[in-house]
Amino acid sequence: MPKKPGVDLIMKKYLPILVLMLFAAGAWAQSVGEVARQNRMKKKPSASVRLDDDNMPRTLLANAEPEPAKDADKQAADKDKDKDKDKKADSGAAKNDKLTDQIKAQKDEIAKLQRELDIVQREQRLRAAAFYADAGTQLRDQTKFAEDSRKEQAEIDGKKQAIDAAQQKLADLQEQARKAGLGSSD
Repeated sequence: MPKKPGVDLIMKKYLPILVLMLFAAGAWAQSVGEVARQNRMKKKPSASVRLDDDNMPRTLLANAEPEPAKDADKQAADKDKDKDKDKKADSGAAKNDKLTDQIKAQKDEIAKLQRELDIVQREQRLRAAAFYADAGTQLRDQTKFAEDSRKEQAEIDGKKQAIDAAQQKLADLQEQARKAGLGSSD
């Protein structure tokens, strides 16, 4: 079946124009992200009210008015209580800061001891690998290697004990902090 010359001519003539129009439309169209961003900019922020002890009265008494003499005595007593609370809060805050600093220092100490233990263990493995890799060294230096291995193992055991003691001290400090109301500080 032969092609019609009119369709081929139309395809050659109008196809590039159609493709060009599609690309132009795609370039001018906004992306969904741009539309969402513009809508967000148009929205007005909603007013939010934060209720806490500072802006909410403790008691809601509509028509009750305290007597002026009792009110002055009550205010003086409240000032004394506030001063005592401030002193206790300051000493409590100082104690809490001290506990927090002690916990941080203990964690640093544990990290340092663990790093030292890792280094000693790595050196022991490297020395053992070098010893067992050379048959001549195994024959000549057996007693020296055994003695050095015992010393290194004693050092490793000492470092493990130090880490255990430091971790126990950290657990005690964290328990003190928990009892003082600091919460978990892991």
